[in-house]
Amino acid sequence: MSSTNELKNIVIAQILEKIKHPYLNKHLTTPIIDDVKVSLLIQLMDENEFSHDKIVHYCNALMIHQIALDTHEKVSNYESTSIDREKKQLTVLEGDFYSGLYYEALSRTGEISLIKELSYAVKEMNEQKINLVHHQFNTFEELLKCITIIESTILVHFAKYIGSSQSISVIENECLLTRLKKEFYLLNENIESDFILQMKKLIGMNKDHNELKDKVSKTILQLQK
Repeated sequence: MSSTNELKNIVIAQILEKIKHPYLNKHLTTPIIDDVKVSLLIQLMDENEFSHDKIVHYCNALMIHQIALDTHEKVSNYESTSIDREKKQLTVLEGDFYSGLYYEALSRTGEISLIKELSYAVKEMNEQKINLVHHQFNTFEELLKCITIIESTILVHFAKYIGSSQSISVIENECLLTRLKKEFYLLNENIESDFILQMKKLIGMNKDHNELKDKVSKTILQLQK
């Protein structure tokens, strides 16, 4: 069995090759592959004695699915200018292209039940993404739970699918940790994400970013223990 890093490099290289599209690559930036999630998937399947080929197969399918979801989410970021309208249309096509690759990978091997399982994950994720924008959270813990579901639900449902529910807490912890590190970076850049706006509602709209950074930093340290 190759090491996790070797497998991760193989998976990422294969994904980048699979999602290549001359026209899209010319006009849009290359998607970011979450190497933490790739590592978690590899560890999950390695612990459950999956073969090298199966690990690569599932990592490719699930991470391309994640890229497709992330790409479709970018559509709302574009303004109404003619240039942005063109980029928006291309981004929709890009997301559809990645979704097609995901469905092809799993349907070709007859894994319709996994496609169904992951459709539940997407529904759960989308509900929480809506909550992140519109819901009034009562506690910081509720907000963290929302973020945890958004970040981890694809991997969590896959863990359930392969009968490895004991791995869920580790997956959730690591995915939340990664997201909070990104939020900490945004705070340093004075960028207000939906998560940060929700934090301000909970802690106080007049709180400066240093107080918010302190809260996020302490949470990161707790997760790392």
